[in-house]
Amino acid sequence: MTSIHKWAAGAAIVALSFAAPGRAESNENVEEKNAALQSEVQELRDRLARLEQLLMDKLGADEAAGTEEQPAQAAAVSVSPTVRFGQKRVAIPGAPTDAESHEDAVVGAVSTGGPSLSFTGLIDTYYSYNTNKPEDGTNALYYTNPNARGFGLNQAKLELDAQTSSGVGFRSDIWFGSGARLFRDGLEPGPLEDVIYLQQAYGYYTWENGTELDVGLFGTIAGLEVAESHLNWNYSRGLLWAWNEPFSHLGAKLSTPVTDTFTATALLVNGFDNAFDQNQGKSYGGQGSWAPSDQFNTTFTWIHGPENGIMEDGWQRNASWNFYAGLHPQFEIMGNFDYISNTDPQDITATSWGLGGYARYSASDKVKFAGRYEYFDDSEARSTGVENILKEFTLTFEYAPEPRFITRLEYRRDWSTVDFFGCTDCRASGLSNDQDTITVGLMWILGPTE
Repeated sequence: MTSIHKWAAGAAIVALSFAAPGRAESNENVEEKNAALQSEVQELRDRLARLEQLLMDKLGADEAAGTEEQPAQAAAVSVSPTVRFGQKRVAIPGAPTDAESHEDAVVGAVSTGGPSLSFTGLIDTYYSYNTNKPEDGTNALYYTNPNARGFGLNQAKLELDAQTSSGVGFRSDIWFGSGARLFRDGLEPGPLEDVIYLQQAYGYYTWENGTELDVGLFGTIAGLEVAESHLNWNYSRGLLWAWNEPFSHLGAKLSTPVTDTFTATALLVNGFDNAFDQNQGKSYGGQGSWAPSDQFNTTFTWIHGPENGIMEDGWQRNASWNFYAGLHPQFEIMGNFDYISNTDPQDITATSWGLGGYARYSASDKVKFAGRYEYFDDSEARSTGVENILKEFTLTFEYAPEPRFITRLEYRRDWSTVDFFGCTDCRASGLSNDQDTITVGLMWILGPTE
């Protein structure tokens, strides 16, 4: 019994002792009453002892339950099923930010009185040297590391994600840097300021069977590579990502798992990279993704719509197909095909298409080697504005001393069937048919990941 309980019992005894009647009574009556009072006091003491034991048992049970539940609660906060890096909702297979390589993930979550907000931060910097020393200081065709004269900031990015237990949530990706600017610059036909600092901003609802509806601004479902360097095998983006695929869409997207291995997606959007639609027409698309195992998956995407300025005559079509195969625990390959055809209101059609092949060898968790080769046929000048065929080869060495600090040393060679690349001392025209760059990329990633 605690000191408080002992004091209470003593006080009860004293109070009862002074509760004798005002008139004189016989000693026999007094003794009988005292005996009755003592019996009641003893009963009170027994009840207090039982109550104290019950309280102690309850507190012990609560503490034990809290200790057992705490890891499960922490895990629920640290892993959000809707937090995704990458412009596309499905990250590249074998990307270096999968769950197994990020078991020590730093959790960033705050409470707003409603569902917890998950924060993910990304800083992507680089140093690039171009052997052509182009007069304008720009690596031609590069979206993510355009500065040919030294240091550059590709991306400074903040991702916010929140989801309630009922499946309602939102996602917003805010970013800055040369990669973010080039992502939008020259693409948006309407007011660019509406989306200049936004990569994605959409609300979503997820049903119990995994079906998800996204409405707003989101990354394209087409293609293989994504906007974030650390989610790709190479540091720079390939020709097909930069020149033969849409970047993003504003509209609605519905994805549903048809079976355990096949997922279907439907799309209705303003167009290709259109936040502000230039006509009344809408683009629509579909995608099928089959993943029979962790070692293989393949995806086919089709997007179709009247994307010819204010006119709704003529159609733009985009087909893309890719696959991933893990041939060995240390060796993986990927393939990508992209095709775009546009028929304008005058019934003139221009097409561009390309193929890409990727391979990566993981010497260890920290050291990886990756190669990429692309062939891009723009002989009808649909994409670059120049009738040519482009090729590129990239070799990337990666060293990640920590999963959230990734460094890459990359050599890349681009060449064309015509003089296309800026060059200070090559020819009188100031152009060359090839370009060689050496780039060092450094990426810092913080926050919850999948």
